[in-house]
Amino acid sequence: MEITTEELKKKIEAGEKIIVDFWAKFCGPCKLYKPTFEKVSESSEIQMYTMDVENNQDYAVELGIRAVPTTKVFNNGGEVFSKPGMLSEMELKGLIKNIING
Repeated sequence: MEITTEELKKKIEAGEKIIVDFWAKFCGPCKLYKPTFEKVSESSEIQMYTMDVENNQDYAVELGIRAVPTTKVFNNGGEVFSKPGMLSEMELKGLIKNIING
């Protein structure tokens, strides 16, 4: 579920539909968000990954991550959604539905 900078770049360049939770070990809300993100990812038709911003600092800066957690969606080679803060289970499922139907 954890993805590296190189892996994420390849998936974006390939135009894959993916959702990424950018997080950090020091982040309390990230720890609260993780179980929800993992639960939704288990039944998701979309690939879902997490990325530790501390281990991927340069790429996180390049992607404009200014707060954690931040959820980003990539599709057709570009970013199509970005939201800092935690998303509810219902919001994540709605996001997945929009990606599939969109």
